[in-house]
Amino acid sequence: MRLDKFTLRAQEAIQAAIELAERNHNQQVEPEHLLAAMLEQPEGIVRPLLGKLAVNHTVLLNDVQAAIARFPRVEGGQQYLSPRLNQLFTTAQKQAEKAKDEFVSTEHLLVAIVDDKDGDGGK
Repeated sequence: MRLDKFTLRAQEAIQAAIELAERNHNQQVEPEHLLAAMLEQPEGIVRPLLGKLAVNHTVLLNDVQAAIARFPRVEGGQQYLSPRLNQLFTTAQKQAEKAKDEFVSTEHLLVAIVDDKDGDGGK
């Protein structure tokens, strides 16, 4: 993953996801961490976009946080990106290329999360 191929807002979301995993003592950073981070971005596009789709932000964030709470907890150790999150980045990159966008944005990441049927984020 090359961070220079992500927009600033997407980079901030990735960093926030890593920090969220660390605060929750989750060694693997999962797509649900990224979704929670994007939902918590006050100036991001994800919240308004989901609002236009009549998604209740608070309910969704609570559901995602509940999913994160079920992840294995590990004391100490370094956080790393899970295989699911790495695949999500690949999917988001393909979405950006398909849209002829130079950078991967939070919108591309959101679409990739929705496409991920293996985790709670996509469900």
